[in-house]
Amino acid sequence: SRANPQSPAPRAYDSALAPRDAPRITRLHAHACVMDLRGVGCASTSAVFMREFRASAFVDDGLARADGEVLSIRVREAIAVGSKNGSSRVAGGCARDEVMDEEEDEKVEVEEASAARAAFDVDPVATLLANRDGASDSDDDMSDDTHVDVGDSVRARAGASAWGGEDNVIDGWIAKKKDVHARHSGRGTIQVSMAFEIISTKAKGAAGVEARLVELENTTAGQNAETHRISQQEYVTRLHRLNEDIANAWLNEDRVNALKLCVKVAKLLGDTNTGKFYPVLFVLVTDIIETVGRLVYDRILRKAEEDPKKNASRALPNDFKASRDVRLQAKNTCKNWFFKIATIREVVPRMYMELALFKCYRFLQDEPPTAQLERLMKMTRGIADPMAAAYMRMYVAKCAIAYGCETPDSKYTLRILQEFMPTYVGVLDETRDIDDDPAMAYVFRLGLRREEYSNLMDPAMEWLIQCCARSSSPAILQKVLYMGGETPPLPFLRTIFRSLSTTVVHANAVKLTALVGASANDDDSLETRREMADCYRLLGEKFDIKPPNEGDRLDILREVWRVVQRWSHIEPYCRVSEQFLRYVVKYLGQNELDTLMKDVARHVNAWTLKQKESETAKHVDLPVDAMKYIESMLALITKHYDDVNYVISVKWYVYLAEVLHGESKNRLSETLLECVSTGGDITDPLCLHHTFEAARTVHDSIDGMSTSDKRNAAERLVVTFINKVGFGVDYESHLNFLVTARSAFSNLARTQEVLVLHAISLILSVYERVKSAEHTKKTKAFVNACTAYCQITIPSVTGVVVRLRLFTMTAEAALLHGLVQQVDGLIRSAITDAQESSGETAVGGWAELSPDKAEDAMLEFAKRCGSLLVVTPGNLEKGAFLIFRGLLKVVEDFEWTQFSAHRIRAYVSLAPMVTAMAQPSLPYKIKGLQSNDVLFANEAAYIEEATELVHELVQRATDLAGDDPLAGADATEHDGSAIEIAVNLATVNLELARCIALTCKPSSEMLALARGVIDRSRKYLPSSDIDGALDYVNALLAESYR
Repeated sequence: SRANPQSPAPRAYDSALAPRDAPRITRLHAHACVMDLRGVGCASTSAVFMREFRASAFVDDGLARADGEVLSIRVREAIAVGSKNGSSRVAGGCARDEVMDEEEDEKVEVEEASAARAAFDVDPVATLLANRDGASDSDDDMSDDTHVDVGDSVRARAGASAWGGEDNVIDGWIAKKKDVHARHSGRGTIQVSMAFEIISTKAKGAAGVEARLVELENTTAGQNAETHRISQQEYVTRLHRLNEDIANAWLNEDRVNALKLCVKVAKLLGDTNTGKFYPVLFVLVTDIIETVGRLVYDRILRKAEEDPKKNASRALPNDFKASRDVRLQAKNTCKNWFFKIATIREVVPRMYMELALFKCYRFLQDEPPTAQLERLMKMTRGIADPMAAAYMRMYVAKCAIAYGCETPDSKYTLRILQEFMPTYVGVLDETRDIDDDPAMAYVFRLGLRREEYSNLMDPAMEWLIQCCARSSSPAILQKVLYMGGETPPLPFLRTIFRSLSTTVVHANAVKLTALVGASANDDDSLETRREMADCYRLLGEKFDIKPPNEGDRLDILREVWRVVQRWSHIEPYCRVSEQFLRYVVKYLGQNELDTLMKDVARHVNAWTLKQKESETAKHVDLPVDAMKYIESMLALITKHYDDVNYVISVKWYVYLAEVLHGESKNRLSETLLECVSTGGDITDPLCLHHTFEAARTVHDSIDGMSTSDKRNAAERLVVTFINKVGFGVDYESHLNFLVTARSAFSNLARTQEVLVLHAISLILSVYERVKSAEHTKKTKAFVNACTAYCQITIPSVTGVVVRLRLFTMTAEAALLHGLVQQVDGLIRSAITDAQESSGETAVGGWAELSPDKAEDAMLEFAKRCGSLLVVTPGNLEKGAFLIFRGLLKVVEDFEWTQFSAHRIRAYVSLAPMVTAMAQPSLPYKIKGLQSNDVLFANEAAYIEEATELVHELVQRATDLAGDDPLAGADATEHDGSAIEIAVNLATVNLELARCIALTCKPSSEMLALARGVIDRSRKYLPSSDIDGALDYVNALLAESYR
């Protein structure tokens, strides 16, 4: 292409762009390059090619000469036909004649298929389709689409290799593929040629395969293809679909077509226009070709084990030898597959396909294929595209280890790495352009910066270093580092650190740390600092897993900070600081932590001042990434010490926390409040101030769009904080805190409830201190303030049930201190709230509860409020039972369900309370409080009003309890719920009878009334219950009456 100025632009497989000092390429590679020439129609070129091909093809691989002769004759005939037509290609002629050759072999293979299936429990191809949704040795997270794999049973039998190494490398290879996919996958689009649509036909099965192959034969369309863009996910989906088509073709015994499709997929790796998606493409494509490689290996293995003459088979031993155990038919089949691979025109797919079949060399030779490996290593030098060459070397190194070619001293991997290093360093060299190195054209073509391009090659570099570092020998590590020169490029060091095991890093911790500082230069650019930060963080991550020697830990920190403390860019500085803060907390002491925090604060302050000088804004925020790392540092300290009082006391913690804002500040506040929940009470004023601000931040992060889970989590944290605050006997400070918290946490209803409970607790605490003495003016005023706080705060609590309970609790606590007016106001507020909470529009009203829960709550409120009114002094001007009648009105107006037993129980429970209020001496009193038994002692009007009220309650209960839900209905129509209601009403009737006997004066009328009420229950309750109620009534009414 260099000799002809009008020749096309160089491609990834053009051997003409190989380095000038590269050694001589083997004959097979040279012939492949001849096949790639555009002028294959030339008779002289074809003749020269065929003479050389016939004489030397495959000799380097140790294959049989006779089979090479057969294939060369077919290739020669194909070229002659192509020359006659003037437009055909060698590859096309070879492919068509291979079909004829394969069809002749298939006739014998079909006859042997039945014997093969009888000889094996599991057919590999059948297993492949049966296990499409099963496990795979590929990256499980790549896609949800079906991924083709080989059956585990076959692989377990065929995988054992006398060459060794495959089992040792497979786990690392899977991990590397997952890492590559995680780091380089994205949601962008990819530029692909229209030729890619050849492998994107939507037809499925055999029709789809034929459609694809017809398009594949149209090579002219592929040459003149234009490009367009598709999404990465669509690209992945099409590749997985193609993988299925390859498997279907193989199952349909159309193996040549399966091979053609696989070659076309492998060809995608020769085009790096996919840019940042290329590493993921490499993973996907190698999965596909490895699937075909395993299928071919299993097919040859069957042939090696089958004896068609005896119609039987024998399993090969795990350590079988080609010269001793493999049948000739299997060897010939194996050679035929390598002949097909050798006729692939382009270098990249030909090499990948040979590597996919590398394990099949076991059927041809006893020793590992080191000669073939060295040939492929030399051929890699002919790939001009740096990225394509890098991943080819990566795959060659993987196969070298997997199939037993590698030596204990990593001979071949070191050579591959040594050949790769000039390209890798050249990509990073800003002084090198296209004139100095033609390979730079591929870098500039993608429009990427040099650092971005080198990042795409990092997985290959990492894998090579990881292969070299399998041995922890210092000599090998020294060789790898020496390849980078006296001052290795930072991307090279980053790749090395990412690849080295924790054991190697542990053994060389000080040297590796110093190497980063030695590789630094005077360039203070952001990109350089980021690369150094990457190196330091990688070392820190390794140290986190396996710490350095104890004597080296402080020296390592000093070496790192000798370099890092001079950085002016805040984001890379914070990256290193965050990682080594973990190091300090885990392995060093408080002094080192204080020093590190001080340096971080100094850098943050310096950056802020510098930004304020260059900008007009008064407030300058840190970059998002820097803020994220500072948040991580503070969260680490918070979680590590798990004591909020100690955390706040850490030097510079508060200053760094104040520079955060937005989501970073919210997350740190949540972490700090989590620390509060696990520690002791908050008593220190400074700690209280900062934890209060954290709670306020968490509260302010909640809005109308917040989910219920987030709101509940915020309520839990804030409530925990409030419960942890302690002021001892300083009640006034505690009340001031509650007042501040009420306004600060107004959006959290649960928080308001807890604040009221704390205020009630303060009222009770004061009572405990003064109950044996008189109230002072100060204590009286304080209790009044607490009561007023509760009365003001309770209406903001969500839920009528909670509000009513808080009102009554506050009234009970205030009544202990004799605050009659406040108690009167609280009970009135509760009654008003209960009445106004009816209706569909009431916020937090009865309508938001189920009918059963609402009736339970109303009954509980009636009982609790009524018991409180027994000792509460009545109104001297408006009557002793004014508030009680208000409570009765609430019970009457409440929306009870039909035949509600709770409605009757409400009246039944209130009647004894009125009776108790009319007694000369109340059943319970509060010290120092004059109740109704003193205020209205022996007043006839008072006793008469109480008697009328009791009779009214009994009459209402008697009328309601007389309803029968089963009256007038046919017994066959009774359902379970109606019977249950009837039983409940019968039980309430017995309760009513006892109430009549307890609250009413003995008389014949009352005795008859009570017995009549009991008679209502005979139909639904057992006689034992009826007799017990009658005995109670007779004991209180009948005997007294007699």
